[in-house]
Amino acid sequence: MSDAPRPQPVAAPSLGTAPRRVRLLVAASLMLASTAGCARQGTDVTQGQAFANPGSAQLADAVLAGDDALARELIAAGANPNAEDDRGQPLLQWAMKRGDRGAFRLLLALGADPARGNRDGRTALHLAAMGKSRDWLEALLEHGMSPDTPNTVTGATPLYDALRADSDENVGVLLRAGARVDVADRNGTTLLHHAAMVKDTGAVLRFLEAGADPRATDRTGATFQDYLFKGDPKLLNAGTRRDLGKIDAWLEANGVAVQPRG
Repeated sequence: MSDAPRPQPVAAPSLGTAPRRVRLLVAASLMLASTAGCARQGTDVTQGQAFANPGSAQLADAVLAGDDALARELIAAGANPNAEDDRGQPLLQWAMKRGDRGAFRLLLALGADPARGNRDGRTALHLAAMGKSRDWLEALLEHGMSPDTPNTVTGATPLYDALRADSDENVGVLLRAGARVDVADRNGTTLLHHAAMVKDTGAVLRFLEAGADPRATDRTGATFQDYLFKGDPKLLNAGTRRDLGKIDAWLEANGVAVQPRG
């Protein structure tokens, strides 16, 4: 056996620090591997949510690192800024759920489509409408998203999700951005119906005053009043009783019969 020292392996340069030519070659090889039907090897960059396509996984890592140049090279080589993880969540929504504003802004700059729905049809604006901070919502509206962007499955607008999340602040942001109140989802459920279903009497009054149609019916033929509280008013808190009184007064003033409760 020779006593000559064994040659030590040379570590490959990391993709983030490699020369541009090397980065492009690596990016291209990732795209070729993905189109050849390679085995699942996506990086778990999302705490349990994986990107099966290796190019998508590399792009996710690049935007997470804030590497604009590498991200653009990967996209030029074929990576998709609208790629979905194994839960059907687009990259942009993945960044939002991580709370990573840098990755979020970079993906928008790279052409990610905020109107792309996840597996449930929610777009980035629907997700933002359910958030505790209005910053995501305002950023997407400033980016040019319509406040009436429909859920790609149900047709519901972001106002429905803001109501579901009990976010009066986000409801206000959307209304100030011009969100319509005379809308219905694909089941014919209007915002008034939805507000009544979730027992948000304040939102019911707000939508009525903003021009929502109190006579609109859903596919069962019910108006929003059919979903308002029915029962002993003594069981309601003072604020809800006050809202119901204002709703009844508004209906009477506008020639709409008030359905009996109790």
